[in-house]
Amino acid sequence: VTGAGSSYYLAQAAAAVGRETAGLPFVAAPLSEVMLRPNGVFGREPGREPVVVISRSGSTSEAMIVAQRVRAAGHPTFGVTCRGDSPLAGLVDAALVVAAGDESAIVMTRSFASMLALLLRVIADLDGSDRLVEDLDALPAHWPEAQAAAGVGRRLGATNWSRVVILGGGPAFGIASEWGLKLTETSQIPVDVFQPLEFRHGPIAVCEPGVLVVALLGGPGAHDEERVVRQAAALGVATWTLTCDRGTGAEPAGQVSSIGAGLHPSARLPLLMYPAHALALTLALTRGRDPDAPRHLGQVVVIGPE
Repeated sequence: VTGAGSSYYLAQAAAAVGRETAGLPFVAAPLSEVMLRPNGVFGREPGREPVVVISRSGSTSEAMIVAQRVRAAGHPTFGVTCRGDSPLAGLVDAALVVAAGDESAIVMTRSFASMLALLLRVIADLDGSDRLVEDLDALPAHWPEAQAAAGVGRRLGATNWSRVVILGGGPAFGIASEWGLKLTETSQIPVDVFQPLEFRHGPIAVCEPGVLVVALLGGPGAHDEERVVRQAAALGVATWTLTCDRGTGAEPAGQVSSIGAGLHPSARLPLLMYPAHALALTLALTRGRDPDAPRHLGQVVVIGPE
């Protein structure tokens, strides 16, 4: 599963769910690695692994190059995009199109959540997991929880933090990476992304007043990961925990938002994006940035001739 930028983080989340939930050998790699160093992705004697290329616009240069190359090499090739008339859709064996996720924004917002929900449903069908299918269908009922969390994000975004750290493990690591990218794109604030327990192995040195630590917790390991949040809080940072598990141990420190309690931990992943967007939007405005026109960025990355 491959993409660039937000699409790569989406690929990371989907691949982790595929391994954890369906027990299938999903692997995520950036488009650039597939394009420039395919031996490092497929090995020197590649088989005919299916390749899923993710691109909101379906026009990203690396996405088109990779789709052409892997299909020519005999890999079953699939595209995931928001534009069915895009070049990518015409280059793959089959295109999965979520037209309702298309948007005019430069940074990916609803397109990310939409394509993620689509891929989660595909994985659930591969696994035959009735619970994941049912919980994905139940997401609209939990939308008010995402709205409430977005309110917390707007309040926290009113502070001009010196640094923001996003923590997430398993499938939530890709989601945490996307949170970090949204904050970087819109407000250019220093952002770090780590798996929660890895944060203790050196990066915890950044903890001090003025730093915000956001933890995306839920599912296996949540109890141990909550301990990292409490340790960071004791070092002076502000914390915000988004969890679907309550009663897993001592209450997390700082702000706590519950999203998707009772749902399959992977089913709730699309709901975690709205609070990220609320925090990124408000923080950008607090820092005097224009979130609709992030500097140096366009909606589609096209590699032109030198």
